[in-house]
Amino acid sequence: MLLTLRGTPCLYYGDEIALEAGDVPADRVLDCATPSRDPGRTPMPWTPDGGWIAPWLPLADSSRNVEEQRANPGSTLHFTRDLIALRRRLPELRSGGYVELPTPAGAWAWRRGDDVVVALNLGADTVQIPGLGGTIALSTNRARDGESVDVAVTLGPSEAVIVELG
Repeated sequence: MLLTLRGTPCLYYGDEIALEAGDVPADRVLDCATPSRDPGRTPMPWTPDGGWIAPWLPLADSSRNVEEQRANPGSTLHFTRDLIALRRRLPELRSGGYVELPTPAGAWAWRRGDDVVVALNLGADTVQIPGLGGTIALSTNRARDGESVDVAVTLGPSEAVIVELG
C-alpha cells in the first residue's frame, strides 16, 4: 500500500523479508525509552543461522532470512523488489493523482493517474472491485501477475493487485 500512494515510501529494515519484532530479554534491553524500541532493532538475519557473531541484541527468529528469500521467487523479498521496480516503471505510482474508487466493505481501491488502479482486500471475505479492465501488473497472489481483467477483479482475503488499465 505505501509504495502505491503519494509521498516518499519508507521501509524499515526487515520489512522487505516480513521480519517480526524480536524477543529481547529485560537484561539485554539497551534502549532507555518506555516501551523499549529494541524488539524492532534486532539484527537482520542474513543467513539461516543469522550470520552474526555476538550481536549487540539477540537475533530474532532467523527462519525468515535474506539468503533463503533471495533464492525463492515467491518470497516477500522478491515481491518487495518487484513492487519497487513497478513503482519506478509506472510514473503514475510516484506522481499520479489519487482518486478513491467505490468498493465493498473491507476493501479499498484508488486510481493513480489515468492508467493505474490499486485494489486491496483488507477483510476476511472475497470481494469484487468493478471497473478495472486491464492487466494485473502485480499481485500479492503472484500467480495472478499478468492476468487480464475484463470488467471487475475478484480479490481473496488479504489480497491486493495493481492493475494497468486499458
